[in-house]
Amino acid sequence: MFVAPLLYVVHAVLAATLSATLYFIGLSGNFGGGLIDCFVQNWIPLFRYHAWTYILQIAIGLGFTAIYFVVFRFLILHFDLPTPGRTDDGGEDKLFTKAEYKAKKEMEKKGIAGGADALKAQVFLDCLGGPDNIREVTNCATRLRVTVNDPDKVAATSKFTNAGAFGLVKNGHAIQVIVGLSVPNVRGHFDALMKGEMPAAVENTVPETKEASAETPAAPAAESIASVDEDDRSMKLKAFVSGDLVDISEVPDDAFSQKMMGDGVAIKPSGDTIVAPADATVSMIMESSLHAIGLELSNGAEVLIHIGLDTVNMNGDGFTLLTQQDAQVKAGDPLIRFDRDAIAKAGYNDIVIMAVTNSTEYPQMKKEPDQPVVAGETPIVIF
Repeated sequence: MFVAPLLYVVHAVLAATLSATLYFIGLSGNFGGGLIDCFVQNWIPLFRYHAWTYILQIAIGLGFTAIYFVVFRFLILHFDLPTPGRTDDGGEDKLFTKAEYKAKKEMEKKGIAGGADALKAQVFLDCLGGPDNIREVTNCATRLRVTVNDPDKVAATSKFTNAGAFGLVKNGHAIQVIVGLSVPNVRGHFDALMKGEMPAAVENTVPETKEASAETPAAPAAESIASVDEDDRSMKLKAFVSGDLVDISEVPDDAFSQKMMGDGVAIKPSGDTIVAPADATVSMIMESSLHAIGLELSNGAEVLIHIGLDTVNMNGDGFTLLTQQDAQVKAGDPLIRFDRDAIAKAGYNDIVIMAVTNSTEYPQMKKEPDQPVVAGETPIVIF
């Protein structure tokens, strides 16, 4: 309907013609429930009395199958319709939800063009009640944090997840859209859409981050070390900081404990330095607060390391960056040093979380049980 409306119109005509043809031969009954209903309510009890009619039904059905194929193939090739599988090289094959289609059309009316992150921003904006319902927008390492005027105008969680969000956290007027590591790009598009424009360089724009105290605390980050196993058949992620290992489900933050951002582990730290999991690329740094860092490991795993709950509000005090954006780090390289006393003095929890944000791609991932761990030495996760 949305990808190729012409085909939908042709389908409506062919479907009506099929129904009329079946009615013409005297065939009627309940055929809308699939093969089971067809057999139980029609063919099995009635075939002995209407065998020829049901044989004609099958023959007409096969005939219309051939008609559909010939007509659709001609139209698709003649008009070069961009049905899934026929997009340009490098293009994305995507079936749009109703919300995404509506958002895409709104962007086109405004003369705005963008990729997946831009489309997410538009859908999120619509689902949050539109620009007039937005009072304040900020973001942390993984979440778009929005204060709305009327919480009743915020759409159901499914509307956000269908558009690519990992989840939604509501706390009165404070709304958190769990976006993932792409949140800086989505935030940039979101801000531009609020103004009715789309800067060309928005993909490289990382807005200043601020966290509203009324919202659910930001999830702690954790870090892991990956080193290729001796037989090259698995990867071991080692402790990213010294301390006591716990499962991510024990973290006092809904977005992480419910694994909205992916599966993982957390460490109650005794050390003060986050180290690199393995040969990896530094894909994201929260430069304004230094409380979170993202890594892309050599096996394709995307790891978020988040230090302390709500420590974004410290604005970098007590944190020292030991690497840089896009750096190629080796296993055990120091990434961030943090002051546990400063975190405690500020009244925040210093737990450190590691979330593998694309953990669904690694169903074989195995986590080690709760235990004391040493940074860069103790295996905690095996792929």
